[in-house]
Amino acid sequence: MGKNRLTKMDKPFLFVGLDYDNPSKVVEFAEELAEVNDDRFGYKLNLDFIINSVLTGNCEPFEKIMGLGRPIFTDLKMWNGKRTMTSIVNELVKRDVSYFNIYALADKPFLEAVVNATQGTNTKALGVTVLTHYDNDYCQRMRGCSLPKAVRKDAETAYNAGCHGIILPGTMLSEVEDLPVEKLVPAVRPAWYGLTGDNWQKQETLVKDAIKGGANLLVCSSPIRKSENRKEALIKTLNEIY
Repeated sequence: MGKNRLTKMDKPFLFVGLDYDNPSKVVEFAEELAEVNDDRFGYKLNLDFIINSVLTGNCEPFEKIMGLGRPIFTDLKMWNGKRTMTSIVNELVKRDVSYFNIYALADKPFLEAVVNATQGTNTKALGVTVLTHYDNDYCQRMRGCSLPKAVRKDAETAYNAGCHGIILPGTMLSEVEDLPVEKLVPAVRPAWYGLTGDNWQKQETLVKDAIKGGANLLVCSSPIRKSENRKEALIKTLNEIY
């Protein structure tokens, strides 16, 4: 088992979003948090970080973060052809990445092809339902149904295709409580930070509410990343989870 592997969870696990587009800043942030001696958190890496590292021909930033020995969630939000996505997954498996994601809207045959590429490995596929950036009005306009119905439909598609888990707004956890899969909630806010009413994040959720609703994977970025003391912010957030 690789040193970056996330083992079976008894309690929720936190991924800290290293949300910078500059690879050097991402590495700096990761190394700073690595000084917190706690095995209850890992890192989320965005698509722009992966692309910026690859396009410059310098994989060193990614390798440095992997070398820190923490579980990694690559937030790629894939939706492409089977060959393309499977090829990407094969590379993630080689690098011992814990989680990646794919839009459930890609539909069952595409999801199944991607999930099949993880067979016999420890890398897990998460099906994305509705992003936390969207609300009920968006779903009515673009999906022709309510936000809860869109989340439920996408979650069922991901589950039936064999995805190991789903990604959904914390406000929608009650819609999928019966599905026996891992549930990742993005944009969680610790109590010390509070809900901001950010127009960009339509579906913010407090850490305690996400856990109460059944989430076992949490992603937090802004509250920690924007703090004056980021290590202290991480510790305070972890203390709200455990």
